[in-house]
Amino acid sequence: MVSGGGGGVGREIALELARREFSLALIGRREGPLVATLGASDLPPSRGLAVTCDVTDPVAMAAACAQIEQRFGAPEIVVPAAGIVRLGKVSELPAEQFAATLATNLNGVFNLLRPLLPAMLRRGRGWLFPILSVAARQAFPEWGAYAASKWGLAGLVAALRAELMGTGVRITAVYPGATDTPLWDGLRGTWNRAAMVPASEVARLIGCALDSDPRALVEEIHVGPVGGAL
Repeated sequence: MVSGGGGGVGREIALELARREFSLALIGRREGPLVATLGASDLPPSRGLAVTCDVTDPVAMAAACAQIEQRFGAPEIVVPAAGIVRLGKVSELPAEQFAATLATNLNGVFNLLRPLLPAMLRRGRGWLFPILSVAARQAFPEWGAYAASKWGLAGLVAALRAELMGTGVRITAVYPGATDTPLWDGLRGTWNRAAMVPASEVARLIGCALDSDPRALVEEIHVGPVGGAL
């Protein structure tokens, strides 16, 4: 299951998982991009599902997760990849933009995982790959809302890792640096997209974690541009 599977890192991760013969359940706000990802995956219709849902709505997310579990059972892999960016100095950023950033990037992950974990815990296996950011470790001017959401998510992941110890459900936190995705389209500033990490590389590294010896756990994945933070 991948939230934000219609574009960017979420799409590339979904395609990587499809290449590994996983069925796909994709969640996003717009049906068209989700269907396009499923089409690009070459999976038969019986092994793909697109669910239109806003991760900020806990009631809708619970219903979406129930629909997916009814179709496929408890997910083997969950990737919360939906995210937004709202730039602005803390002294100038509208309160609603700050709240919207946390609602998607932090609350949205909780809204996805909360209804899924009980079935995964009962089964005794599964793997979570929350998508964090270098901004969960390093602050940048005008990225206060985004940093707050990702630092908060890092705390949620740390608590969740402690809760999941010994249950068979694994968690690998992914910390990409600047990654070339549509997130940058129209974003204020000058960005060297050619120097960014390809989204497909983030997906490939998740594949590397999946290929690791079952006795080992890759707890975190850190990847960034060769030249450092942009």
